[in-house]
Amino acid sequence: MSRRMRSLLLVAATLLGACGGDSKPGPNPDPDPRTEPLKPTLFVASEGTLVSYDVETGRQREGVVQDVSSPADLQVLEDATVMLHLTSRDEVLAVDGRTLEERARFASSSMGGERPTHSYVSPSRDGKRYWLTLNDGRGGRPDSSTALFVDVTPESPTYLQPVGEVRLGVGHHKASFSGTRERFIVSNIADCDDVLSVYDYSDVKGIQKVRTFSAGELGFACTLSAPLLPHGCATSKVSGRAYCNLTGPGVIVSVELDAPSPGFKVIYTGGKGGGYTLASRDGRFIYSLQETPREGGTPTPGASCQVGQLVVVDATTDSIAGQLPLLYRGPSCASGLGGTDEARAQGSHLVLSQDGKTLFITASAATDDVSSRVRQELVVDVSQPFSWVQRASIAVGESTGTHGDALSPDGRSLYVANNVDGTVSELDTGTLSVVRTLTLSVIARTMSLFSSEHGPSEHVGPIH
Repeated sequence: MSRRMRSLLLVAATLLGACGGDSKPGPNPDPDPRTEPLKPTLFVASEGTLVSYDVETGRQREGVVQDVSSPADLQVLEDATVMLHLTSRDEVLAVDGRTLEERARFASSSMGGERPTHSYVSPSRDGKRYWLTLNDGRGGRPDSSTALFVDVTPESPTYLQPVGEVRLGVGHHKASFSGTRERFIVSNIADCDDVLSVYDYSDVKGIQKVRTFSAGELGFACTLSAPLLPHGCATSKVSGRAYCNLTGPGVIVSVELDAPSPGFKVIYTGGKGGGYTLASRDGRFIYSLQETPREGGTPTPGASCQVGQLVVVDATTDSIAGQLPLLYRGPSCASGLGGTDEARAQGSHLVLSQDGKTLFITASAATDDVSSRVRQELVVDVSQPFSWVQRASIAVGESTGTHGDALSPDGRSLYVANNVDGTVSELDTGTLSVVRTLTLSVIARTMSLFSSEHGPSEHVGPIH
């Protein structure tokens, strides 16, 4: 058959198909990314950009979001909307995770609030759910610290819009929600008159302060140069109380979050500093990190290789259940840290495995020393109540200051950002080992994951 004849037959076949012939349509060569299932994806915010990676291949996906300045606390919603704070721009950013196109970008406050840092997703109550933005403020000005509520209720007419705001004490701030009613507690790290406050958001357009706890009422002396430094709260679904770590005096304050007039109890510990606080899956125990005792510390030095401790509160009795020394490289750590660039390492962030049996502790280096480093992920077996055991630490890449981590939606992997190496270590949560190291094109500041099959990484905020 001649070339001309083959060309004529091809044209005829094409025309026949266009006129409704029997030929079957071929696959769509350009599927719509807005409707296609999203494979496991790692979203990474760095200074300047937001990008994403295909977890299976480790390759960067198409699309880059620009003007991402000082990103903090990235979380992904169930519809693959990526939410994060842009601290230095005083903005909240929402991005379509499928296309990496902006869905919304708005000011983090309409009341003069500045420096949005920590974010929380509220529990669902009466079909409503909110994104909580905590504005830390600037220069110690109380008028620049606020809490902004953004509607993240699916199908809501005000979806991804600010719907309520209230003023806070002097920041930095942490928060925790009630699991049974529209209340939340906020800590104010630099405020003596407003150390902790409980708010009611049942009318989100008119948020009301229910109770404020001053340093004097809590029983402590406090000055602007030596505040109580609250830095971490969590709520127990067993007791319904919120537990906040006052890192200055080294106590945990238990607050009756749901009471008409919330009361409190002070629980004394043997350490200070740190602060990140997390509830166990069943709500029985509260885990909180402290920076001391530690190797070379004063006035109470810790063991060689110790970088603080894990305090465990029994929420059924509001008492200390245990204080576990944390050794940087695990229980067999034999050599001290003095004189090394890891000497000032401390536990910074807690991630609990989905089965509730393993606690991962992401360490941070000294934030005031650019030469300070961390290279270990600490691990604690919490499967046996009152018998918590530290396991061997997991060697990861190199980081300075604080660095991000994220648990995969299926719970099988923990991703730890290494901000000096420009990599991410993928840890198997079952074998407690690094199974892969991803090399990124950016330095990760904050990150989270999503897949159509398993949804988003676990949110910070709800009482699980």
